[in-house]
Amino acid sequence: MRILGIDHIGIASGDLGKHVEIFGGKLGLEVHDIEEKDPYGGLRSAFARVGDTDIEILEDRVPDGDQKVIDQRDIARFVARRGQGLHHIALRVADIEEAIRDAKAAGLTVIDDTPRPGARGSKIAFLHPRSTGGVLIHFVERPDGG
Repeated sequence: MRILGIDHIGIASGDLGKHVEIFGGKLGLEVHDIEEKDPYGGLRSAFARVGDTDIEILEDRVPDGDQKVIDQRDIARFVARRGQGLHHIALRVADIEEAIRDAKAAGLTVIDDTPRPGARGSKIAFLHPRSTGGVLIHFVERPDGG
């Protein structure tokens, strides 16, 4: 598997605007690619640039107090159970299908046997934290190959 670098670090947020203000306004990072829609229809996201790496801020759009919806939404469930904070580390790869095959061959538990659509037109695939020392990791293949 050819890992090109860290694509981004995911932050689970209960208030996207608050985190955009912290990373963009208070820390002075370039905030870009604010997305109101995701391929699954429930996430809002923004990216804050740090050198060659991004911080991805993720917020589920769920009605306040709607536990049924929260139970079905990954980020909302994460925030409800663990609070806001580090959610995942995304590793950029040249070939996501190869990365999935190599991860399986290395004995890692792959959540996504086939890539799914990700932010900014990318393809992504998650590895289960039980096989990565408790860290949620996902591979990212960018549409531009970089």
